[in-house]
Amino acid sequence: MRTALMRITLTTVLATAAALGTGTLTASAATGTVVTDSGQGVAIRSGNATSFGSVGTQPNGPVEIDCQIYGEPVTGKYGRSLVWDHIPGKGFITDSYVNTGSSGLVAPLCTSNPRADAAIAWYAARSGSTAYQGYCEMAAENSYGKTAIWASAKADWNDAVARGVAHRGDLNPPKGALVFWDLAAPYGHVGVAKGDGTFWATSVSGAIGTRALPYFNSYLGWAWPNF
Repeated sequence: MRTALMRITLTTVLATAAALGTGTLTASAATGTVVTDSGQGVAIRSGNATSFGSVGTQPNGPVEIDCQIYGEPVTGKYGRSLVWDHIPGKGFITDSYVNTGSSGLVAPLCTSNPRADAAIAWYAARSGSTAYQGYCEMAAENSYGKTAIWASAKADWNDAVARGVAHRGDLNPPKGALVFWDLAAPYGHVGVAKGDGTFWATSVSGAIGTRALPYFNSYLGWAWPNF
């Protein structure tokens, strides 16, 4: 259990902003404490994954967090976490080394998701390709720089269900979320949401393509990638 340093709810922050007539966040949405065993702090990265370059180090101690986003899972001082914290004016740090009082989100969801942008760009660069026909899960993982995580799209979806993070039937997945269908039993089908009601996937008219949800039959829902 993490011990909270300070938490300010999004409702409170927005209410304050409205009262000031700004309509924007005027202060950090949350505060946490960076804790590492080495005592040397945690790397600040330009995006929400370890594949993004380091742009500095956030030292151990109090830290302001203006927003949070889901990204590459990292195991740290506080266990395994998909959450990344955005440090105002600096970049992203993994929440697995930040004591916020919660294992979930304590700040607004960031509007920027560099890792999702890279995954979507991966698909766009391969639009019309048939190289991944029959390998939808591999395509989804490769778009995120990963491979051989799950044996099938259905196994990936079942993991999300088991962890209680599957958004069943929701046709409004955020950018970068994985979207699933119960097709080609027992394998299923998966793509990556673009955040505007459309998605990228294999087998769209026989190739990698983009369409509006749900498109295929037997839409299951969405979940953040657990890889």
